[in-house]
Amino acid sequence: MGAASLFIAPAPGASADWWPADLRSPNSVGSQNGARYAYFAQQRRLAIEANGHVTVYDTLDHQIGGFSQQQSAGGSMSFNSQHGLIDVASLPVISIDGVARQVAAPGPTDAATPRTAAPQPPAPVAQEPSVTPASDAKRLTSNDDIFATIEKLAALFDKGVLSKAEYEAKKTELLGRL
Repeated sequence: MGAASLFIAPAPGASADWWPADLRSPNSVGSQNGARYAYFAQQRRLAIEANGHVTVYDTLDHQIGGFSQQQSAGGSMSFNSQHGLIDVASLPVISIDGVARQVAAPGPTDAATPRTAAPQPPAPVAQEPSVTPASDAKRLTSNDDIFATIEKLAALFDKGVLSKAEYEAKKTELLGRL
């Protein structure tokens, strides 16, 4: 009797590689709760597919050794590296669905401004569009605009896109405008 396998081959004509082709072969792959991830040590990249959309992150100098995922309502993914437990939301986003994220280098006046989320892909996904980039901050004039922005920030925080520190800092800044 032959050995049993849980591997399911992709449909004819379909590729098993769901990440961008330029990343080549991952060092590790896995999936949890409907999200898939692939880690590319040499390229210092992490690809995560959630809700049919692929987000690629810069892993900076982290050497990833393991992944975990929160089971709560906005569940966030974290990983272990030589620096300890790291939340994926703290990593710079390189692209979403192959569209590069444009990031301006922080200047001396906005160095403390939290990193905003990546632009929204064409279909609904776990990540929302950026809420209040520095260039748009002056457009928030009415109390309704400020409260709506705080609600969007809360949604980003619940989905794990923003860290608690990023959420609290921006919320405090916005409430200070009232």
